[in-house]
Amino acid sequence: MRTDRAILALALALALGAAGCATGPKRLYAWNGYDEALYAQAKAPQDNEKYLEHLKQVIENAETARDKVPPGIYAEYGYALFTNGQLDDAVTYYSKERDTWPESRVLMEKLIRNTQRLRESRPPSPRDGPPAPLPATNPAPAPAGAAPPAQGGRP
Repeated sequence: MRTDRAILALALALALGAAGCATGPKRLYAWNGYDEALYAQAKAPQDNEKYLEHLKQVIENAETARDKVPPGIYAEYGYALFTNGQLDDAVTYYSKERDTWPESRVLMEKLIRNTQRLRESRPPSPRDGPPAPLPATNPAPAPAGAAPPAQGGRP
C-alpha cells in the first residue's frame, strides 16, 4: 500500500511537471518583430514610413491583446513621429511612455518640454490657415525740404 501511494505521488508529480513545461514561460512583453524592423530601418533609413507603420502595429497588437507595451516603444514611436514633423503626436507618445514606465519620467518630460517649445517657436504651417493680416501702417510725412530716402543704392 505504501508503494502504491509512492508510485501515485510520483506519477502525479511527473504529470504536473510535464504539463508545466508544455506551455513554456510567458513572455513579459509582446515585441512583435520590433528587432527585425529596427534592423531594416538601420539598413534602409529612407523607408521611414514602413518603420512607422511597424512601430504602430507593435503598439496596437500589445494594447489589443492587453499585453504591456515593451519599454521604450512608445518613446521610439514618438521620436519617429517627431522626425516626421508630427510634433503633437510625438508629445502624445512621449506622455504614454512616461505614464507606462515611471523610470523614464525625467527624460520623457524633457522631450515633451523641448518638443512643445519647438512647436511654439516654429512658423505656422499652411495647414494652420492663412496668417493674420498685418496692421496697416502709414508712414509719417517727410518734413518740408527734406531729401527723399535712398533707394538701396550708394549715397
